[in-house]
Amino acid sequence: MSKAKQILCIDPEPSDLRIAALLNRQGIAVDLTEVTSPEGLRDALERPDWWDLILCDGASFEALGVETVILPIRDDLDASLVLVKAAGNPLSAKQGHRLGAADLVVRDDLDHLLMVCERELQSCALRKELRGLRRSAGLLDQGAPRSVMLATIHDLSRTARGGNDDSPPNAPAVGESPVADQARIRAMIDAGGLTLEFQPIISLSTHEEHRSMFETLVRLKDDTGKLLMPGEFLPVLESAGWMAKIDLWILRRALATLQEMQEGGAQDAVLFINVATETLSSTETAKALGAFISAARLARGSVVIEVRKSAFTDARAALERFAQVLQAKNHGLLIEDAGVEDCDFLAEHRDLITHVKLERAMTQGLVERRVPQDAVNALVQCAKKEGMRVIALAVDNAELLPMLFAAGVDAIQGHFVSMPYRNLMYPSIQRVESSSGPAWQGPVRSG
Repeated sequence: MSKAKQILCIDPEPSDLRIAALLNRQGIAVDLTEVTSPEGLRDALERPDWWDLILCDGASFEALGVETVILPIRDDLDASLVLVKAAGNPLSAKQGHRLGAADLVVRDDLDHLLMVCERELQSCALRKELRGLRRSAGLLDQGAPRSVMLATIHDLSRTARGGNDDSPPNAPAVGESPVADQARIRAMIDAGGLTLEFQPIISLSTHEEHRSMFETLVRLKDDTGKLLMPGEFLPVLESAGWMAKIDLWILRRALATLQEMQEGGAQDAVLFINVATETLSSTETAKALGAFISAARLARGSVVIEVRKSAFTDARAALERFAQVLQAKNHGLLIEDAGVEDCDFLAEHRDLITHVKLERAMTQGLVERRVPQDAVNALVQCAKKEGMRVIALAVDNAELLPMLFAAGVDAIQGHFVSMPYRNLMYPSIQRVESSSGPAWQGPVRSG
């Protein structure tokens, strides 16, 4: 029999909240523990793995030094922090998010509070289960049997990044020799360094039904814990011929995360996932990608695969078969490097392409007046004529917004709306980390 869910109440009296009685009526057994002092808080959190939920009075967060106590144990804490405030308290949801809270609830809104508690208790149970799986998974070598992969999900909105995010992270010392570079990158992957982050794509079309859209970004953690950007390790993976297996790992992890989000209530969540042309060029791997997507228990239209133009020539047959799998689930296919001269290309492939991305060179060229506004307008209109949605990448400043809005762009993605700043407007980047080396597991053969 599983233990009762442990809820830590920081300052608000459990009897006042009536949470125990309300949750018991829902069939959820809970024990509530109250702390009202910094000393009591520190004592309670000496066992961070004990707690399933933390409720904290919004007015007491700073007074009791909650952030200072929680920060050192953040990675060991599976419980969500939920702030509870009085109706007249000016604390906003945005401020609560900056403080690291999963939600902010008005004390008297018991229906909302009950819903949030149920949701976060469910999320905690899943995080504890995944953490247990990670601990049970040993380091794998290439010949090891298939094992459990991943994962924990961390909110990186405040302190996980530390320092200035515009500064490049520590890169591996590449350049000694291709063999040495590959060995170094391989060692990082085998140590569980592959990491996924999810960056928001924000809709500009207010008249359309809202979807919570995120692009899946791959990172690699080095031996100091720093996250390396793709340009610092992907060239090595490509030269070693490892991209197909890495893409399979990324897709499987991203689909698992999306399924987890949707089962938790986020039915509107959409993930954009990159697939390299090299990956699609392998018939076996392309079939495996399609099989994973077909088997995933996901809402229709919640996956968009991003490919480059080269895939339409170098892997055309596999891409067309893959697109049929996507279309069967109402999922999408995005071209990520369309140029202002590509109207004919979009028209030619209208049966395959559902989304178009304006890459960094184009958006930055708009700002620097190197790319004419009329040319961007024409490309966007071509895409929309073919029923495609247009997303602008690298939107890093406000100057771009009127240009993109005037062009008819549907959504934007970039630092202006989602990191890397400490004061965050949108819940932006979450992280999923690998447990060891299952990225080297090859595609599953069918039949």
